[in-house]
Amino acid sequence: MSELPGPVAEAITRRPVRGSTRVADCDIAWLSWGEPGRQPLVLVHGGAAHAWWWSFTAPLLADTHHVVALDLSGHGDSGRREKYRFALWAAEALAVAHSLPSEAKPVLVGHSMGGMVTMFAAQQPDADLAAAIAIDAPLHTSTSRSRRTYGRSRWYRTREEAVARFRPLPQQPTAEPSLVRHVAEHSVTAAPEGWTFKFDPRVFADGQPDRPADLGADMARVRCPFGAVVAERGVVPPPDRERLAEFARGGPNRPPSSYIEIPGGYHHLMFDRPLELVDAVRQLVAAVVPGTAGAG
Repeated sequence: MSELPGPVAEAITRRPVRGSTRVADCDIAWLSWGEPGRQPLVLVHGGAAHAWWWSFTAPLLADTHHVVALDLSGHGDSGRREKYRFALWAAEALAVAHSLPSEAKPVLVGHSMGGMVTMFAAQQPDADLAAAIAIDAPLHTSTSRSRRTYGRSRWYRTREEAVARFRPLPQQPTAEPSLVRHVAEHSVTAAPEGWTFKFDPRVFADGQPDRPADLGADMARVRCPFGAVVAERGVVPPPDRERLAEFARGGPNRPPSSYIEIPGGYHHLMFDRPLELVDAVRQLVAAVVPGTAGAG
């Protein structure tokens, strides 16, 4: 096990405040760091993940923002639904963001599937965001692999066995083991059948009928500033990178936007490039929302 960078080692010890927001008859759990009243920076996790994936990067952004990481329905400690929809996930993220006590518009940041939800949310006419940032989120996705991996319940005899079986998907060679273990500890739950992971397998077995086939087709609807972070060795294919970069270059009728690629980084940047990820989010917020990155 390698030694964690000092800021990450300190951040992982900072306990969040827990809260929840009721959205469309479902309780949406969230974790909070920083001073309420500052500009909200709302973090959206990827598929089968949860708010604790952000727990060692979110505190590093809390010196300037009120940072809140939510669990989408069907994930983490949030409630479950009979049917899951991208529109509902977007509504959950926006509802949490706009429920926070601040006069400043929120910044929405999403990783992987959460980045897709973030882009989808930003395309809605009532989004009212200061900015939207997508982290290694493709414009096109295939759900076949996640359906095979996450689409059925798995049970383990002990908590330790379940924690030991935790793997980020896709797996990557540079994931810091202590960070993966930290997230794994918050990923399991007990039930009469044994120990299992917190996400609802129906999210992946049933899919979402309104999942966009091509998020890029409607990016022109995004009226707030937009930022994209892409990992050099991540899951965003070259054509999507080109489209994201082109959109981020902006134009006469587009708000300021920006694009950053993290050299050597894999898809789960919080596990192998946590400080670079934090720096990229800071840079994008400063670039697309001038004058707000250091607001308190």
